[in-house]
Formats: sequence, structure tokens, C-alpha cells
Amino acid sequence: MKIKEITDFLSQNAHWMNLNETRDLMLCGNAEDETARVGVCWVVTNQVIDQAIEKQISFLISHENPFYHFTTSPKRLARLSTEKKLARLQENRIAVYRCHDAWDMMPEVGVADVWAKSLGFPFTRSVSSYIQHADIEEQTVEDLARHVAAVLKPEGENGVYVFGDIRKKVTRLGMGTGAATDIFKMLDQQPCDVCIVADDGISNYYQAQYALDQGLPLIVVNHSCCEIAGIKSMARYLRQHFPDLEVSYLEEGYTVTYITA
Repeated sequence: MKIKEITDFLSQNAHWMNLNETRDLMLCGNAEDETARVGVCWVVTNQVIDQAIEKQISFLISHENPFYHFTTSPKRLARLSTEKKLARLQENRIAVYRCHDAWDMMPEVGVADVWAKSLGFPFTRSVSSYIQHADIEEQTVEDLARHVAAVLKPEGENGVYVFGDIRKKVTRLGMGTGAATDIFKMLDQQPCDVCIVADDGISNYYQAQYALDQGLPLIVVNHSCCEIAGIKSMARYLRQHFPDLEVSYLEEGYTVTYITA
């Protein structure tokens, strides 16, 4: 099967994508190449490349950018690491496609809805939005945070951290997807008295400071760990629709351990 058939399938019904600005594109290799084995991962780390070589996988789908985040002033060490990654991929004839915008918002099986479903609350979300809300049974922020941590444990994160009063009782939850956890959008769309955010989606000096001033507790989770269940869902989805393909979820190495005093 041509790689292009798979990438076209993933984006064909994603009407929420802006095709002029999408991050979903081939990063390495040729979409016209044939493939029989596909690896799906949150991001192509060197650990993923090792597994792909071992399993003779010729096509990787990476949710995030495996070549870091370059600006007009790239870091030398990141550039060198990028060059080494690209060389390994090219030497082993492994193509890489980034599937981000289509899969984040894909109803039911995509990252946003799988993350929400795993928490077990009745979230509502517009298909074109990363933000969702849910009415929950009254509980303390601490109890809610413990529940979130328990959900994340199988995905590699053994805890969460909280800004604000953990004894506060809450009933209205706002949440985003991965790094798209903008508390201002959450509050603009609907009132909420607690938010689940990702470490890549807030800063201490801006969002956290604002939340503290408003008495709004923030439960902070790791970007990768809250999305990995949705990436495993992609592997199942591709197996279902392409039974002749061998599709594997590959471990990235994103394990987060909290060491407490």
C-alpha cells in the first residue's frame, strides 16, 4: 500500500483542519513509497527509531514534531540531533508523517475525546475546539487530582501537581487537549471552578498567576502522557480500516516520575 493512501485516509474527513496552516505533513521520505508495516507514536524519539529498525517498519506516524522546535535562532545541539535522526531514518528507508491536527479533534477515537472518555466525566466539545467542559459530582480538588493521576498511571505518569487550594470543592470542570489548554478560552466559553491543563499549555508567570489570583485551581498533567491513549487509539483505528497492514504502537520513552519530599 502507498503511504499516501494512509495519510489521505487520516485527513480526508477532517473538515476542522485549515489546510493552509496544518501541521500534518510528510517530514521525511516519499508519500508515493509502498509500506506494509506502520508504527504509530506520540513523537519519533531515538527509542522509536530503534524499534522501527528492529521491526522493519518503513513508515512512522508521529503526533508531535520529532525534530524539536526551531526558530530563527536554532540551538546547535538540537540541530545536530535533528541531523542525526534524519540520517538514521534515511539510511533505514523509514518515512515519517506528522498527524496532529486531524487526530487531535477526530470525534470519538481522536486524542481529545479519548482523553476525556478516560476520565469518565460527561464532557461536551465542539468538533473544531480543543476545549471541553463537564459538570461533575461535588468533590475536593485533591480527590479530583488523585482520580486524574490514577487515570494517567498506565500511560506513564504517576502523579499530577496542583496550583491553588486542594481543599476547595468543585463541580464544573474545564479541560483542553495536550498543550492546547488555554484557561482563558475555557473561561470565555463557559464558567468553570477547576481546570485540567498540560505542562506545555501554561506558564507560571502568566496562566498560573492569573488562576491563583482568581481562586481557580489548576490540575497540571504532562502533555505526552495525557495524549498517549489517543495515539494508541490511532493504531487500533488503522488496524480496523487497513487489516492488511501491520500497525504497531511504539513506546517513546515518555515516562514521568514524581519524586516527593
